[in-house]
Amino acid sequence: MSEDRKHPDRSTDDEFEAKRHVRFGKLPARVAPEDQVETTDTDPPPEGPGEPQVRREWG
Repeated sequence: MSEDRKHPDRSTDDEFEAKRHVRFGKLPARVAPEDQVETTDTDPPPEGPGEPQVRREWG
């Protein structure tokens, strides 16, 4: 794996950008900060994993 890092023919950022464009197409425009909204979780987070139903599942 260390050979890959030292390889002299590494792709440039422009080449990666071209490949991404070919694969995914044009990205949508960014959402403006004034159009963004903050979300709030309404359900409390879970307390933790529940007790297993069968003792052999305890590991």
